[in-house]
Amino acid sequence: MATKKKQAAGKKPAPKSSSRKSTTKPRIALQLLSRLPPLDERRRRVYQAAFSDEQCDAWGTRTKAENVRGEAERFIGVLDAALKKGPVTGYSEHRLAWLAHLVGELDDAIARDNAEGNDAARTGRSAAVTVADRARRKLVNGLRSAATGNAALTKDITDRNESSQTPHVLESTLTGLLQIALRVRRSDDGALLADDAGITEAFLSSVSAITEALRVSNEQTYVVGTGNDSLATNRIEGRVLREMGFALAAFQRAKADGEAVPELRPGPQLAGLLSRPELKDEAPAAPKVDAPAEPEKDDA
Repeated sequence: MATKKKQAAGKKPAPKSSSRKSTTKPRIALQLLSRLPPLDERRRRVYQAAFSDEQCDAWGTRTKAENVRGEAERFIGVLDAALKKGPVTGYSEHRLAWLAHLVGELDDAIARDNAEGNDAARTGRSAAVTVADRARRKLVNGLRSAATGNAALTKDITDRNESSQTPHVLESTLTGLLQIALRVRRSDDGALLADDAGITEAFLSSVSAITEALRVSNEQTYVVGTGNDSLATNRIEGRVLREMGFALAAFQRAKADGEAVPELRPGPQLAGLLSRPELKDEAPAAPKVDAPAEPEKDDA
């Protein structure tokens, strides 16, 4: 009978190779996008136009992005299971693919919001403030030169130049000064004086870009410091919620018309929005209920 060889002292057995794959599962949205019909640019444009940015902002600012993402993941899983059983009037696999695409965008937006820590955000804003304040001083000097002899315009420039007491005040100041500069350039004479003072269209475009960079930096610092969703993320989560509401309404109508479709139940985020009185006109259509027949009247 053969005997097993003893392992040499101090030598550890070689680790067994494993063919097990990672237990991390892809997001449901990505799984669906890998097999649902692809979205062409025309469909994206049409679906995007269904709800305005303002409508999406109105809903997204009332919810938390991470909660909406989780709720949407569960919701699209139910939609997919229903469509596998058969078509549903008013809702298609293309529309589900659009919702899955939006959920992926929301996930990316959340990752961006969480990418920077407080120190990095503050450092970025400090740099943006330095550049913006330099642009403010140059803009003010040029405007004062162009306003020579115009007391009212000079007063407007002085009143609007609030310096850089805080990053948010600086952002507001630059915005106001840019409006004054554009007003100056509206007339031919004003444009001539502005060009002489260095307040050219190219310069104003650069100041506008600097102001936008400061706005983004101010927003990012606020987002990181408070844990709130950014404005960009609010818009995406609002669009996800609007699409979920669209699907809910379509399924409710199909069920009311006698189709064998499951009853979709909105999660807390969507349900909370649909219950608000000011959003009543945005709620999915209620199931149709046949009214009792009225008794026939005898002709008098």
